[in-house]
Amino acid sequence: MKKIVTVLFAIIMVAMAAVPAFAAESPVATTSPQTTTYKYHVEVIPSDGGDGKYEFTTEIDEEGKQHVHIIPKPNPGYVFDHWEIDGPYTTEDKLTDEEIDIVITDDVKIIPYYKKKGSSTVETGTVNKDISSTSPQTGSNDVLPYAVMMLSIAACGAGVVMLVKTSKSK
Repeated sequence: MKKIVTVLFAIIMVAMAAVPAFAAESPVATTSPQTTTYKYHVEVIPSDGGDGKYEFTTEIDEEGKQHVHIIPKPNPGYVFDHWEIDGPYTTEDKLTDEEIDIVITDDVKIIPYYKKKGSSTVETGTVNKDISSTSPQTGSNDVLPYAVMMLSIAACGAGVVMLVKTSKSK
């Protein structure tokens, strides 16, 4: 009886782990009353002098264009210098403006660069990407559900093998 409960528990764990792994990716944002899913991904890559903190808003206008407004938050002792944007975008702002409004037509990567207060040298190294819940990145991390599924399948297989061995020995 213990072995049957173990097998059933393993099967339930596999089923529970499969739900988030195969769920649809969450949209970047939606608007009401008509639901519009933003289809472009904005990735902000912090550089030396900034730790990935920023203010970020995005919306889709009546023409279906995605507008992004972003303000960098430099670390203490640093000031904003310029933006580097990789991907298709348009803007009326200068890339040296601290607050920037861009219109994107596909995924973009944005790097805000900083310099030390009173220095003319721009810090060009990049630091770890911001993957916190405040990042505009969406979707789930699929590693954990798959790991749980694999462990559950292994437990299920071990339970079945033990059940078969026990029934053969009787």
